[in-house]
Amino acid sequence: MQYPKPIMSITELTTLGFNRETLKQYTYIKGFPGTKTPGGGKWIVDTEEFEKWRKQRMIK
Repeated sequence: MQYPKPIMSITELTTLGFNRETLKQYTYIKGFPGTKTPGGGKWIVDTEEFEKWRKQRMIK
């Protein structure tokens, strides 16, 4: 999948068709390629690593 930006928030990922609740659940899984921003608690995701992570999880 192509992403419009290299770093995106969970809210931005939902505009691409990802389910917000599913993305929030992913944040609890070890190895999720995202981090919380300081202070605000907003999740940001490295989209290249996220795509690799998703594909790896589909194989298992």
